[in-house]
Amino acid sequence: MTPTDEAAFTEFVREHGDSLLRYARLLVPDPAEAEDLLQVALLRVVGHWSQQLRSPQAYTRGVLLNLVRDRARRRHLVPVPVPEPADPGRPDVDPGPDPAEAISARARLDQVLSGLPPRQRMTVVLRVLEGLSEAETAAALDCSPGTVKSNLSRGLANARAALERRPDHHSPPRRPENRPKTDPERSPR
Repeated sequence: MTPTDEAAFTEFVREHGDSLLRYARLLVPDPAEAEDLLQVALLRVVGHWSQQLRSPQAYTRGVLLNLVRDRARRRHLVPVPVPEPADPGRPDVDPGPDPAEAISARARLDQVLSGLPPRQRMTVVLRVLEGLSEAETAAALDCSPGTVKSNLSRGLANARAALERRPDHHSPPRRPENRPKTDPERSPR
């Protein structure tokens, strides 16, 4: 790798690293594993950097997708993510206008996505979150547009079901029905 190539790759990582990490986090529920996958993807990209890639960001996203597919093939079960401990000492993180809502929404998104099978998760991320067309998603996942449609339909149905199972934290707890009210003063001991 020439010094010019090295400088160009460093600039690429500096400019697109955060968005690529967010993309990896959408594909893989465990934040540490997402970081590891991005590092492996960048190592693969740097090996091809001298070939003057037309779109290094798209190429890197494709490498990430392939790594997630390989991961899914190796694991027959979807791993349960370990909650990430809060790290208030990270000054480089900009949580947005309302940090509590952004964190809550992100945690819920991670939870819903982690409950989906890998192919459905990849399809939902590419079609809904990344905004790719059916044809682009089919090309990225190396499958037919019909498979994209069915995976998207099933993935969204599973995501809706997961969201409907979520208890509403703002409403008071419901009382069990058919339970007689008892007065502690009158109950026998």
